[in-house]
Amino acid sequence: MNDVGALSGKREDRFERGMRTFGLLAGPLVAVAVFLIHPGDLAPEARRLLAILTLAIFFWATEAIPLPATALLASALAILLGVAPARQVLAPYANPIIFLFIGTFLLAEAFRKYRLDRRVASRMLGSGRFARSRLGRILGVGAASGLMSTCISNTASAALMTPIAVGACRAGGEDGKGGSAGRLQPWTGSVLLMIAYGASIGGIATLVGTPPNLLVAGFIEEMTGVRIGFVDWLLFGVPIALVLFVFSIVWTTLSRRSLEERMEMQGAPGWAAGASPASGNPDPAADAGDESVRGLAIGARLTMAAFGLAALLWTLPSLTAILLGRASPLAIALHQHLPEAGVALFCATLLFVAPIEWRRRRFALSWHEGRQVNWGIILLFGGGLSLGTLASDTGVARWVGEGLQEFGLARTGPGLLFCAIALSIVVSEFASNTAATTILVPMVIAAAEVSGLDPVRPALGVGLAATCGFIFPVSTPPNAIVFGTGLVPLRHMIRAGILLDLTALFVVWAGLLILTPILPH
Repeated sequence: MNDVGALSGKREDRFERGMRTFGLLAGPLVAVAVFLIHPGDLAPEARRLLAILTLAIFFWATEAIPLPATALLASALAILLGVAPARQVLAPYANPIIFLFIGTFLLAEAFRKYRLDRRVASRMLGSGRFARSRLGRILGVGAASGLMSTCISNTASAALMTPIAVGACRAGGEDGKGGSAGRLQPWTGSVLLMIAYGASIGGIATLVGTPPNLLVAGFIEEMTGVRIGFVDWLLFGVPIALVLFVFSIVWTTLSRRSLEERMEMQGAPGWAAGASPASGNPDPAADAGDESVRGLAIGARLTMAAFGLAALLWTLPSLTAILLGRASPLAIALHQHLPEAGVALFCATLLFVAPIEWRRRRFALSWHEGRQVNWGIILLFGGGLSLGTLASDTGVARWVGEGLQEFGLARTGPGLLFCAIALSIVVSEFASNTAATTILVPMVIAAAEVSGLDPVRPALGVGLAATCGFIFPVSTPPNAIVFGTGLVPLRHMIRAGILLDLTALFVVWAGLLILTPILPH
C-alpha cells in the first residue's frame, strides 16, 4: 500500500480502537440507565429487553466485540434476565430464513471454488467495448461487480473485482493502446469506486443478493404473515437496482475530477502489481490443491447446474401462479413443496454427492469448503431475528413505533416509508447493514401497525436502504476494500456517496410506491 493508504489505514485503526473502547464502556452504562429510567408504561420484561437492545445497538454500532458475539450475548442475556424462556428466545435461530442463508452460502462457496466469479469478471473486462475507454471500464467493472453480487456476498464480489479492475486500468492511453505498460490512469479511482457501488447495488436486485434482504423477508413473514418470495422480490428489486446503477455511473463519472486534480498515480499497491484484465481467469488449478484441471471443469459445470436448478425451482411456483392462477392446485402444491429454504438446501447438498472423480470419491463440494462459509453471519442473523421477535412480543417495538408517530410525516403510508428509508440510510452509514436492518425493521412494522398502515412497504424500505451506505469507507465492506487500496481519495468517495445516497432515498421511495402494489398479500 502506498504512503497515503498506509497513513489512512493507521488513522482508521486508531479511530476503530477508540470506537471499540467507547462501545465497551458506554454500552453497559447506557443500558443500565435505560433500564432505571422506567420509560413509558413498559412491563418489566420489556424494560429488560430494551436495556439489552440498547447494549446490542452500542456494541453493533461500535463493533466493540464481534457482531455474531453481540447477537449471542443478547440472546443469552434475554434468557438469563427472564425476558422469555430459552425455547422462545432461541427458536428464531432455526427460522427457515436461516437455512436459506446456509444453502445460498454453500452455493456461493462452490461458485468461488471453481473460479466461476473470475470468469464472469474477466469476460466482461478482458476484451471488447468495456476495455476500450474510461467510461467502458467504469461501466464494465460496475456491471461485473453488480452481477456477481446478486448471487455471492457484496464483500466477496468487491474483494475479487479490486485487483482485476486495477489490471483493467493498467494501460498507457485512454483507449488502452500505447504508452508505458503498468501505468495507472488518474481515473482508476472512479473505476474502483464503481466496484463498491456496483456490489452494494447488485445485492438489492435479488432476495439472496445480500443478507439484509433475507433478514427483512424473515421479519415480514414472522411479524405480518406476508411472504415475499424470490420472484416477488425481483419485481421491485431489479428495477430499483437498475435505476440506482445508472445514477451511480453518472455521479461517479461526474465526481472524477476530484481524483484527477489531487492524484497522479504512478503505480499500484504490491498486491495488484501483476493484475491484468486477463488475470481474472488464471489457471484454475493455481489454488485448488491437487484437483485435476478436468475435475475442476466438471465441478464448474456441476456448480452451474446446481445454480440453474435453484433458480428454476425458486421461480417455478410464482410462474405457475401467474400462468394458472394462485388458486390452482398445481400452484398451491408447488408453493408448499418448493419453499426458498428447502430449494437452497437441496441444491447445495446435491454438490456434496455430485462426483467429479468417482474412483477417489471426490465430489463437487467437500465439507472442507463447507466450513469456509461464514457461520458467524448465520449466528448474527439468528440473534437479530430473535431480538426482533422479542421486541414485538414484549411490546418494545410497539412502544418505539408509537414514538415514531410523533413525527407528522410518518402518519401517512408514503410519509412513513420516506422516514424509514431516510433513517435506514443514515444508520447504515455508521453501522453494518445487517445491524441497521435488525434494529429498524421491527420498529417500523410496529409504527405502521399502530397507525393502521401497511407494514410491508416501510419494512422493505429499511432493508433496501440499509444496503445504500455509499459515503464513508466504514459504511460497507465494499467501500472499505476499495478505499484500502489507497487509490480512492476520501473526498472523491464522500462527494459521489452523498449524491448517490440522496438519489437512493428518492429512487427506493418512489420504486416501492410504484412497484409494491403488484405484490400478492
